[in-house]
Amino acid sequence: AEWSLVEWLGTSGISNSQMDSLLKTKWMQDNPPSFKSAKEMWKRIDDHIEAGPAWHVKEVIFPEAPNEPQILYYQDIVECLKYLEQNPAFDGFMNYEPVLLHSD
Repeated sequence: AEWSLVEWLGTSGISNSQMDSLLKTKWMQDNPPSFKSAKEMWKRIDDHIEAGPAWHVKEVIFPEAPNEPQILYYQDIVECLKYLEQNPAFDGFMNYEPVLLHSD
C-alpha cells in the first residue's frame, strides 16, 4: 500500500509542499506512511536507486537565438545500454523488438 502512495505522490505532479500538506491530513495521521515529509520520501528513494551512467552538460547556441544559450543535459547512449544490459533489476523486462502497449 505504501508503494502505491509513493508512486502516486512521485508521479502526480503535485509539489513537495502539497505532499507535506497531504501527509498532515487526519487520514494520513491515522494511517501514517513510514516517511513524514516529501523531502524524507525523496531521500529514501534516492538512497535506494543505483547510480546509473554519468550525466554530461553542454551549452548550445542556436544561430536563430545567439543571445539565448541553451543548456543540454545528456547521457552517453552506449553507457546507458551497458548499464541496462548489466543491471539484474531489468532482467526479463527488456524487449528487443517492437511491442504494442496500447491499441485504440
